[in-house]
Order: sequence, then C-alpha cells, then structure tokens
Amino acid sequence: MISQERRAHLQQAVADLTERYRKAGYFPSACVRVFDDRETLAVVCAGEAREHSLFDVASLTKIATATQILRLISAGRLGLDTALGTIFPEAEEEDILRERLSKISIRQLLTHTSGIVDWYPFYSRKGEPFWQVMAYALAHTEPVSGMVYSDLNYMILGKVIERLQEKSLDRCLQEDLVVPLGLGRMMYCPPADADIIPSSYGNPIEERMCRERGIAFDGFRNREEAVRGEVNDGNCHYYFWGVCGLAGIFAEAEAYERLCRYYMNTGDPLLIEAQREQPGAPSRGLGFQTGASYPHGCGHTGFTGTGIWFSRKYRIGAVSMTNRLFYREANPNAMGDFRRTLHEIAFALAGMDT
Repeated sequence: MISQERRAHLQQAVADLTERYRKAGYFPSACVRVFDDRETLAVVCAGEAREHSLFDVASLTKIATATQILRLISAGRLGLDTALGTIFPEAEEEDILRERLSKISIRQLLTHTSGIVDWYPFYSRKGEPFWQVMAYALAHTEPVSGMVYSDLNYMILGKVIERLQEKSLDRCLQEDLVVPLGLGRMMYCPPADADIIPSSYGNPIEERMCRERGIAFDGFRNREEAVRGEVNDGNCHYYFWGVCGLAGIFAEAEAYERLCRYYMNTGDPLLIEAQREQPGAPSRGLGFQTGASYPHGCGHTGFTGTGIWFSRKYRIGAVSMTNRLFYREANPNAMGDFRRTLHEIAFALAGMDT
C-alpha cells in the first residue's frame, strides 16, 4: 500500500505536470487520474474540466470496441481467426470485397494487420450503404503491408458487434460493457445538458486531409463554433451519426480507469494476452498499444488528446483526458511527452523505478 506521504507527493507531481503543460499551450482543459488495481491514487483537474466532466475520447473508443469483441470471443461467439466472410455474406458478393476483405480475420482487425488503408472519408459518399462505400474505398486505395493503424479496421469491428448482438452499437456498449462492468458514465451521443468539455473548432485537420487526397466534401462544421457534445471524428459524426467502432464515445476519466482496472484484475487468459505485443504486429496487442510510452504495460491514445496506460505486472496506471484540439489555430504540440512523463511519474511514485 502506498503511504499517505507518497500519495500526497504523487498528487502534487501530477498537478504540477498538468499545469505546466496546460500553461505551455498543450491543452486548455484536462482531467488526469492515477490508480492501482484497487483504488484511485490521485485526481487532477485543470481548466474547464471537473472530475466528472465528459470528454470526447476519440480512439479510446477502440478499446471499448476491442473489449466487447474479446468478451464475445471468450463467450464462444467468435474466434480470433474467424474470417469476415463468415460473418458478413455480403462481403462475398462483390469482387473487391471478396478479394480484399472476406478473408481478413478478427485478429488482423484488432492488431491493424489487415492490409486496409489507414483512413478514408466515408462521409464524402454520405448516403451510400456502408459496404458500398467500403468497396469504393478499397477499390481506390492500395493494400498496405505490415502493421498500419487503420480506422477502417474498427469501423468493421463495430459492425461485427452489431451483427452478432443483433442490436445497435450504442445499446451494445451500455448493455454488454458499461453496465456489466460497472464503468459508470461512458456513452455515445451524450445529452446536451451534460457537463461536456469542448473538443475543437470544426474539423480543420480533416479538411486538409481531404484536400490532400483530392476528395470533395462541403458539409464540414463551421470553424468558428466550438464542437461540444458532438463527436470530433468526421467519419463518426458525418457518416455514422455519432455511433461507430472507431470513435464516438464520451466518458469521464473514471470510466476508463475502471476499464483499465478490469484488465488489471481479470483472470481471463484472452484479456491478459490482449495486453501483450502480438506476433507480426510491432507495438500492438489485441486492441492495445505497447512500447516505450507504456512502461511495463500497455495503453492507447485518442486524437482529441486522451490516453490510457496501465501495467498489470506492477499494478499501476493512469488516464489522461484533455482537449488538445480546442484552439482556433492549429496546436503544434504533440501529447507524447506529456503522456510519457505522466506514466513515468506514476510508475516511480507508486514505488517502482523505470
């Protein structure tokens, strides 16, 4: 057990770190939590954020999606090596889908080794059915080799969950993950009157990405208006109406602390294996990231400025929720240094030495 003195030192160190990076312009608001496998050790809020404020967690949604997939596998509903063609007969009906998609496995989607391109603006073909847009995206992009982080992998995994569970992904999240695990406030499409931290002004980065690819879309949000309560991710917002497997979840930091603790305490061999680097997928677990930024453990990040890390072996972890994109001008500061320093502080002050 960590002493009260050491706990106070941890609280002050995390507060000092958070305020230093906030003042340096890395993010306007933040909620940071450090915890072990039993309890919370430190909570720091800055800017507009409060302890129970909701953040657009961006790609931390992928961890919720991966967890649902892994639980379905553990329940015998699915296999890591199940091919998509056995789940979606429609993936066999068109040449490009049959050639590029139908033989892809659940494992390949989880580890980003599917060969599918990293990103494509589905919203540029808004109104067209999902598999039709997927076929178009595959036909107009080259296969990639090795591990390539791809949002499209988790679009598909969200569809897998819906197909197997025969209900919408937002219901699956609540009924099959949040409630059974007691995660608290984690949801798609939060109510307008909730305490929600704004994520950005429009989607200027995605506007640029579309221009660079020569893809037209005239429905982008006004850059002068704060995005609050609507998901920042363009595909999730403009095409999936706020609910998909790659992004869309809003949560308070404590909900992800509880999800991390679930992994820290689980006895399920598959969930333990998910935390380890997988063969042929450098720095990738089954959903998680591994490597130097996640000392002796694993985690994940979100484009809006969110991140999680935990070490099952050493029973320590951290959640950092920020809104790094909430500036009218582009924020040039990457979050890697902040997250890495936070993880090192948490690891050291919990009695370990990296």
